Amino acid sequence: MARFIKGITGSYQGKIGNIVGSSWRGIDYIRSLPKKSSKAASEDQLAQRMKFGMTTSFLKSIKDVLMLGFSDNKQKTKTGYNVAFQQFINNAFQGAYPNFTIDYTVVKIASGSLASLIGLQTTESAPKVLTLAWDPIGNRFNAFDDDQVLVILYDQVDNLFFAYEGASRVDATMDIVLPDSYTGKTIV
Repeated sequence: MARFIKGITGSYQGKIGNIVGSSWRGIDYIRSLPKKSSKAASEDQLAQRMKFGMTTSFLKSIKDVLMLGFSDNKQKTKTGYNVAFQQFINNAFQGAYPNFTIDYTVVKIASGSLASLIGLQTTESAPKVLTLAWDPIGNRFNAFDDDQVLVILYDQVDNLFFAYEGASRVDATMDIVLPDSYTGKTIV
């Protein structure tokens, strides 16, 4: 891949012959088309392809949340989605190919300088009402009273995410009224 400095005709995007021109984060570049392999994929390649597909399927619907959750000025060449993708593909898989499973306890949707909620507890306080409670401990460095709480629920069977917001760190509690469609489902 080569970096393309705009000439008299400017930059271009698209395919011309076996060369592809594109732009990413304001950087124009060109590359050649990949060569087709005549060899069959190895088991390691198949395993990596399966992980890649599962990761894409899992993260694609919360891309906007990941862009916010992993936004950091230190990540100049990576998007929040790229960082989340790398973290997920390296840490979230259990088992061996082709029987991979996702370890939801290690999945991260955010990383940054803000402190996590301390003492977080979840209970079903009433039928179809999920109550989250935490200690409203704040400080002036990384745990501010007006920090907004965003809760992401994931339906494993249907591969659906649901986002809930509306509380701040100082509130110390948040009630989520679950729709009837959640009945009988395992939500993480």
